[in-house]
This record gives sequence, structure tokens and C-alpha cells, in this order.
Amino acid sequence: MYERGGGCYLEEHLDLNGVMIRLGNVESNASATPFLTLAAATLDALDAEGQITYYAKVGEGCPRHNPRGIIRRRIDEGQTYDDAFARHLRWEPTEYLRLYDLAHNEVDHVKITEIEAAAFIESVTTKILGSSAVTP
Repeated sequence: MYERGGGCYLEEHLDLNGVMIRLGNVESNASATPFLTLAAATLDALDAEGQITYYAKVGEGCPRHNPRGIIRRRIDEGQTYDDAFARHLRWEPTEYLRLYDLAHNEVDHVKITEIEAAAFIESVTTKILGSSAVTP
């Protein structure tokens, strides 16, 4: 955590500079969904300042566990930023959520956890970097 420039605060939750982890007991911690990746590319894609909410773009043939893509809404110092995770493995600005709110977008979405976002990023990264390693 500190190698990546982070820090933490301990109050009612463990606050990892924006990611809040509820304090619990051994039983609740043992039943929590684990964060399964420590891949640098995935962690880099999740690093950002502010409060972040992730969304999966879903629809017919693209369920929550295999979405069309993911969007993040980041609120930092009173400003709202919406980004989509693009095929070139970077976050790019998007108008998707704003257009959806205005009923100008037919693609639906659901709120997902950081763990689900990490799994999507990991799968896209593996597909792209795996295929580029094979292609001369």
C-alpha cells in the first residue's frame, strides 16, 4: 500500500485514502469477498483520487459478470469525472452516465464493487496483452 503512494486512517472504518473497509470480526472478515489480484496494470487502473463508484454496462448477452464495459464516476474536491475503461487499457472521459440520465442512451448499467471492476480490468488486460504477445 505504501509502495504505491497510499496511506490509511483508522476510525469506524479502515480508510485507504478513498476506499473504505468496514471493520469487523474474524467471522465477517473470513466471509468477505477477497481481492484476488495484485497485478500492477490492474492496480494502476484502479488508482485514482477521490470517491469512486464503478458501473458495469449490461444488456442481453452481457450480464454483470461479463459486461460490455465499465464506467467509473469519480468525485474529487467537488468535481465529478466520468470515465470509461477503454481497449487501450486507460480510463477515457465519457458522457455515458450523463446521457443515460437524460434518457439518450439505450445501454443499461448496474453499480458494481471495486473487486468486480478489478476482475473486468484484469480480464481485458489479459486478453489484450496476451494477444499482443502472440502477434508478431
